[in-house]
Amino acid sequence: MGRVDRWGTGVAAAVLAVLGGGLPLLDSALGRGGRPLDAGAVVAVGTERGGVRPVRVAVPSARWVLSAERSALATNAALLSGDVVVNVGAVLPLGSADARDLWHGLGRIVAAGGAARLHADPAAFTTAGGLTGLTGRLSGPGRTGLAGVFTTGTVGATVTAAGPPEAFRRLAGEIEAMVRSLTIAADR
Repeated sequence: MGRVDRWGTGVAAAVLAVLGGGLPLLDSALGRGGRPLDAGAVVAVGTERGGVRPVRVAVPSARWVLSAERSALATNAALLSGDVVVNVGAVLPLGSADARDLWHGLGRIVAAGGAARLHADPAAFTTAGGLTGLTGRLSGPGRTGLAGVFTTGTVGATVTAAGPPEAFRRLAGEIEAMVRSLTIAADR
């Protein structure tokens, strides 16, 4: 009986070692459910129409990861670089909406989360493709960032980006490049 007990104990110890040590290493290697993106990769969100998601942004460098656990491409994509998160969302208003309506709605959503707020005075912003919208500051405890809203009238897009102040400042140029690359597909 002594040999069987040692054999069983050895197998149990091996299984625990694999689960305790191997899975965290595997999780780390896989990026916690994230998918690394190449520079220039386009991320598209929103309900597909004719196989196309309406809201699209381009990733400016290979330092960004698409978070599997924070994204649902029918509604949003969370792009991570270290402690900085850029969230791109698609909005389908019940009626026509302008950027000011979307800004106020986004402000209510952000405030409902309790930890952050949009600043009151957004500025006009035009993307590289000519899409107009509003952008402004976003802040919360230990975090700083920006938010943007854009609309074609029947389809809208939101962008929020935040992180620790120093990390956000380092990535501010790339975040602005993402916002400038934003497009909303024409209505079908």
